[in-house]
Amino acid sequence: MSKELPLFIQTLSGNASDKKHFREIARNYGNFLKESWDKDCIWVWDSAFYSKDNLKAISENHKWITRVPETLSEAKELLKISDLKDMKQTSLDGYSLLSTEIVYGVKQRWIVVFSQKAYERESKTLKKSITKEKETIEKQVWHFSNDDFYCKEDALAALEEMAREWKYHKVKDFTIEESRKKKEGNVGRPKKNDVLQMMCNVTASFEEDGEKIKKVLFRKGKFILATNDDKMSDEEVLKTYKDQQSVERGFRFLKDPLFFAHSIFLKNESRIIALVMIMGLALMIYSIAQRKLREALLRENQAIPNQTGKPTKKPTMRRVFQVFEGITVLYEKETRVMIMNLNDMHRKILALFGNKYEKIYCA
Repeated sequence: MSKELPLFIQTLSGNASDKKHFREIARNYGNFLKESWDKDCIWVWDSAFYSKDNLKAISENHKWITRVPETLSEAKELLKISDLKDMKQTSLDGYSLLSTEIVYGVKQRWIVVFSQKAYERESKTLKKSITKEKETIEKQVWHFSNDDFYCKEDALAALEEMAREWKYHKVKDFTIEESRKKKEGNVGRPKKNDVLQMMCNVTASFEEDGEKIKKVLFRKGKFILATNDDKMSDEEVLKTYKDQQSVERGFRFLKDPLFFAHSIFLKNESRIIALVMIMGLALMIYSIAQRKLREALLRENQAIPNQTGKPTKKPTMRRVFQVFEGITVLYEKETRVMIMNLNDMHRKILALFGNKYEKIYCA
């Protein structure tokens, strides 16, 4: 994929390994791209690509940028020690960076990225998780206070085991009460000759564990990018990686219910491949139209309202499709008489696309 225009699409079996297929794509299609463009291209991958085998297989012939899985022990450790105070601010709003060179399969650069917006979003999610855990613990502690234990040691051990599962809270205080009760299985009021047994109950209170929460917050808003390109700056690597979002938006369009692909069931393999080709062509037309409109808006210094009514110079074609919903073509016998329900916004968009488009709707 280029920045916005789809160049390649391929169907795969559901049993195909993504990681193995990534290597094959880079080897085969990557060589074609280098020959066609006559210059180096940079592969941008998500974290599913990142493995020692993949990196070794393509690094000699290709430059790449990929997100590093946070499940790697090396990544966990780096995120744990990377402090925002040591990071360099960028021209991108709310982003700070810190890079280091490592060897993981091949020599590469790891860039720790801090996003203020991601931090705020993840912090809100964390607060919700803390509140949810608090509500769960309140019920848990109440039920626990009704449990009987044969000795204080058993009671304390059970309390510690329960608290060990808490992510954001800890035991604040507890009291142990002893009482004599009938042996298990005996019902009714104790009789004079009944043997009573000493039992323990624990009443506990809890509070937020500030240290745990602080450690979790320290890692929020961060992720790691890796690259073998030693010419690009850290900020250029981040910008190039963020451009992947335009590709993701394109595939989001294909998966949208408006495309109706979710309602089509095909059993024959050749028909599935044909449908994927049609979807790829549709995405290409979608991307060309979106680019054409954005270039026209920029050239004419114009804007159209987005979903919230605010002016934008970078509308999506999905938004334009929504604007054009309700257009009706009136026919008399087999002759088109007129286009109905056109308004000033429709005419503005058609004018930005050009005369051919205006003639289709306005002739």
